Amino acid sequence: MDIKVLLLLPAILLVSMPFSIPLSQAATIGVSATLLPACEAGTTTSGSTSFGTLNFGNYASLTSAINATSAQLAGSIRVKCVNGLAYKIVMDGGSSGVVTARRMVNTTNSAVSLQYNLYTTAARTTVWDNITGVSNTGNGADQWATVYGRVPAQTTPAAGVYQDTVNVTVSW
Repeated sequence: MDIKVLLLLPAILLVSMPFSIPLSQAATIGVSATLLPACEAGTTTSGSTSFGTLNFGNYASLTSAINATSAQLAGSIRVKCVNGLAYKIVMDGGSSGVVTARRMVNTTNSAVSLQYNLYTTAARTTVWDNITGVSNTGNGADQWATVYGRVPAQTTPAAGVYQDTVNVTVSW
């Protein structure tokens, strides 16, 4: 065989073979997400988060107890936690610093106060405190915890507006 034919043989074989260049290729991509154990609470308006105000109303005398029940955006505690996540809501003692002896103070004379308290049930037998509080489990939607308030019968203090601010903590 001639050397020229031997040198051309690979080129001839290469040209005579059909080339198969893939036009596509398959592969996989992994997808994942991590849902963190998280909650959100309150309603944010103008950068401030709150639960609204539990309003006892207007009275001329405190010879009888006055009850108030919260509503959505008016004192009820809004919590939204991921499904299945346990959470707890506790409240501090407000301006008195004592959960069993909360008091509202007169807005023009802070030396004058009005006794009240917040409770976990409509029977108003269990004070909403900063240790036990109220526990629940998230369902992925808004859940509203009702706050029950009572101003007990007491000597009626000076006329005026009385207020307090209670810090609410939601932990999970």
